[in-house]
Amino acid sequence: MKSLFPRILLVFISCVWLAGCASYNTQLDHGRNLSSIKRFFVVSNLNDNHALDQQIVSVLKDRGREAASGPLTMMPDDSQVVVTFQDHWSWDFGDHLVYLQISVRDTKSEQSFASVTFSAKIPLREDASVTVTRLVDRLLNKK
Repeated sequence: MKSLFPRILLVFISCVWLAGCASYNTQLDHGRNLSSIKRFFVVSNLNDNHALDQQIVSVLKDRGREAASGPLTMMPDDSQVVVTFQDHWSWDFGDHLVYLQISVRDTKSEQSFASVTFSAKIPLREDASVTVTRLVDRLLNKK
């Protein structure tokens, strides 16, 4: 019975330590709201080997928005906002997303007015599509 206590303590400390390994941060300029935005354009990243642009488009469409992706030169004229993203991956017997920032800006401006960021000190073992869904939902639901 005595040898069981250190193991339980070790598991508890590990759980507490691992709980703080991933963070999500959402920023939206004062007075801005994405609830009225219906047409999004996601700029494709030539270094994206994980089809994150298509995943973002898919989540936006699932949320009732119109969305397309491609190079900025292919943006439809009726797009209301431009969505860009930056990602970093870690390799540990497979690729793991450790950082993803999604930014939203007006079609005419270079200034981002909304962004959401995922950062993990230790790579999560979840599919990147789950992280993308969380980030887009946080961005769309931010008041």
